[in-house]
Amino acid sequence: MTNQSLETLLVRVFRVAAVYNICWGSAVVLFPNLWFDLFHLPRINYPFVMSGLGMCIGLYGYGYWVVSFEPRRYPQIVVIGFLGKVLGPIGWFWTVITTGLPLRTMWTNVFNDFVWLPFFVAYFVWLRRTSHDLSRAA
Repeated sequence: MTNQSLETLLVRVFRVAAVYNICWGSAVVLFPNLWFDLFHLPRINYPFVMSGLGMCIGLYGYGYWVVSFEPRRYPQIVVIGFLGKVLGPIGWFWTVITTGLPLRTMWTNVFNDFVWLPFFVAYFVWLRRTSHDLSRAA
């Protein structure tokens, strides 16, 4: 895959990720108990905590949208997203081990984190490759 075709793919993926995160975040803000109901878990006492989490997820979406217009300019935003994709599942796994959270909740990590990880890695590969190309041209 050429650098240009990879960049085109990444732009599209970041736009899809932006829409996905904004939709997911909005759903969590508006329906903070939905996740618990879907997984047949007891609702938490303070649903505003989930609404706050939804707001943060929506903000990731805004960041991905910004990145999609100038991918080379905002690697810091991609690093923040990547860390969320890695640390989120680690936190989930720790919670499963220490609290007995059911494994069936893993689907949240599959759709929110794991499916996006290859594209984040591809972004870092592309950025490194194209940065080398730019430094050779100078």
